[in-house]
Amino acid sequence: MRVMIVPTIGRRVSGFFRPEAALMSTDRENYRFFVVTHYIYVFSLVGHSAFIALFATLGIRILALYNVASVVLFIVCIAVNRSGRHRAAFLVGALEVVVHSALCAMVIGWDTGFHYFIVGVVPFTMMMPNLRSAGKIVLAFVVLCLYGVVYFASELVPPSYFLSHRTAIILNYANLMITFGAFSFLVHYLAQASIRAEEAVGELSRTDFLTGVLNRRGMLTQLETEYATFRRTGRPFSVLIIDLDRFKRVNDRYGHAAGDAVLVATARLFEETLRARDQLCRWGGEEFLVLLPETDLAGTRTVAGKLLEGMRGLRVPFGSMNLSITVTIGGACCDRRATVDQIIVCADRALYAGKDCGRDRVVLCQDINRCDATCGCSETDQTPK
Repeated sequence: MRVMIVPTIGRRVSGFFRPEAALMSTDRENYRFFVVTHYIYVFSLVGHSAFIALFATLGIRILALYNVASVVLFIVCIAVNRSGRHRAAFLVGALEVVVHSALCAMVIGWDTGFHYFIVGVVPFTMMMPNLRSAGKIVLAFVVLCLYGVVYFASELVPPSYFLSHRTAIILNYANLMITFGAFSFLVHYLAQASIRAEEAVGELSRTDFLTGVLNRRGMLTQLETEYATFRRTGRPFSVLIIDLDRFKRVNDRYGHAAGDAVLVATARLFEETLRARDQLCRWGGEEFLVLLPETDLAGTRTVAGKLLEGMRGLRVPFGSMNLSITVTIGGACCDRRATVDQIIVCADRALYAGKDCGRDRVVLCQDINRCDATCGCSETDQTPK
């Protein structure tokens, strides 16, 4: 029983101090502030624990007892912060910092540097969520005014305990390093958060919101990259353009929700069928485009055939029905004399040749330089059911 209890307690304690464990207790808007303040509270908890030992060693009982209370208070702040009440936790923590700094300045003197912690409250104040800019400025101004009050009070009233000059200098530099450490953590976290936000925005700009695959913009970038690789190495690549046959009938008969379900199911089937190196995008409407790196015309026909057969067997649950749909696929392989746009045009012409031949088939452009003459249907294109 003891063997089971100890790991369980350990996991709960560890989870209490990890912000990831409380992810579901806070919304995305406040999460950044939550994580930053959470780590600051944990850091403060460790710092105040060290201060207990320091002031007990120096024989300053009032500060040792105060830091005991501070440890308890920051445990409460962590719990309150995890519950989603971030502003309340921050205000309590900020008040503790101001009171602690003021008390240390009055008891052991301004030169010990505990007043730096008051200045450290200001940048975190400016991060507070759900508070207007004017409110943040006022709150920061109040903190700085309290800083001035503490300074003048420490100048007017001599400290209760006189530390040696060497001890005061050591404490001053230690507190300065702690303050800079907190600032450095804040700047680092915000820089990383900014990078992640930019990456997320970039990903959204390249991704189709419905299917989750690349959109036209994202695929054009991939095509240009693959074309540059082809020009450099000579390794061929191919393009498939896939159109859902009579897709408009699905929307007209069952509604756009049914059409969306078909598009999503089609994208999932293609992702499962394609190779790891292949790239899929929603080219527009009911059209998909597939980029096949290092694939010649014979390999292109093999991949296209698998996609065609997969769509013939696809059933999309929608309400009490199972919807089915076929596709027509046009394809073209690259050529050193052709541009990316010309390759896409040839694949598109092959697609429409397949439509003209009755749909539900694969048509490949045999010669990209004679696209109109080589995009007709052949016996091998009319893959029977």
